[in-house]
Amino acid sequence: MNLQQMNYVKKVAETKSINKASKALHISQPALTKQLKLLEDELETRLFERNKNGCILTKEGELFLNEAEIILNQVQSLKQQFIKKSEKKVINMGALPSIATHFLPAIVQKLNNFGYKINIHVTDTSNQIQSLLSERKIDVGFGQDLEERDYVYSILIEPYYVIVPNSSPLTKAQSISLNELTNQNMILPTLPCDLRKSLDDYLNQQNIIIENIMEVGQNDSILSLVKNDVGLTILPEMTINTLDKSVKAMPLKNKEFNRKISLLTYSKKLHDLIKGSFY
Repeated sequence: MNLQQMNYVKKVAETKSINKASKALHISQPALTKQLKLLEDELETRLFERNKNGCILTKEGELFLNEAEIILNQVQSLKQQFIKKSEKKVINMGALPSIATHFLPAIVQKLNNFGYKINIHVTDTSNQIQSLLSERKIDVGFGQDLEERDYVYSILIEPYYVIVPNSSPLTKAQSISLNELTNQNMILPTLPCDLRKSLDDYLNQQNIIIENIMEVGQNDSILSLVKNDVGLTILPEMTINTLDKSVKAMPLKNKEFNRKISLLTYSKKLHDLIKGSFY
């Protein structure tokens, strides 16, 4: 007697037909009949009788099926317990490029150690991250300069730095104000980049006008231009540790110009899990 034979009895009882049961089980009718005969011989009893209504369980067959279903259900339950344990817990994240590159790796490593599989969607703007979250395409997002809501949690305030080539006389200063950049050649990301939007908003508020701006779409291209003394740029603090020695990160005097990084999630459990991984 085996689990397969128990399933065969269950299917024949459900369909009341050897022919229908064999099709449902994807085996030949003779093979099914043979297995039922072997089982009946082993049990020394008839499990089915044929009449005008089809293949019907005998009393002994009903008793057998009742006990067999208990065993089959227990086996299925046992399998599911182990399948769930072996399944990877998945967290889909969305993040801005700088956050994905410089902030998330340490968090992802800790979550991996806890048994989580992490997928990261890199997006250009925080608005895109909010959209992905609302569409349930991500579980957790990391954006900047967002209004506090019931699913938006401020986790970090970081300053901006002016990135200058080493050949620039500005490297001799201890810090730089945005007012000192009005006549400098600035290399900035194109809109709708969050950094650019925040900078434009701040400059407008302070009535600061930067005369010479070159717009570039890719951060790597921006840094390459700065290295070659084409101009200056502005980057958040978390990015400066990876800069090479051909450029220097100068602190901004305008301390109120900074970026607020927020964690976005509808799940209190994920909020606590992610926040816990910071430490």
